[in-house]
Amino acid sequence: MTALSLEMMQNELIRDVLRIDDMGVLKKVRNLLRREERKAAAEAPEPCMTKAEILANFDQACKELKLNLEGKLEFKTLEEALNEL
Repeated sequence: MTALSLEMMQNELIRDVLRIDDMGVLKKVRNLLRREERKAAAEAPEPCMTKAEILANFDQACKELKLNLEGKLEFKTLEEALNEL
């Protein structure tokens, strides 16, 4: 959804809510919105690594450190790494 269509939908919803003149209905709408926001936040997938991926990355880091200590691999300087960002 584009930012413009999202903003249009938000404005339409705001206009709909402003037309409501019953306190009970407003409370129900508020509760429904909050419940849906919590559900959407809970359903959002969190990117995470598996145990196998963590161990593989750790193993690779140990190998690279060993090569560096043996003088067979040159690490980037902090400045070089920051310049890549």
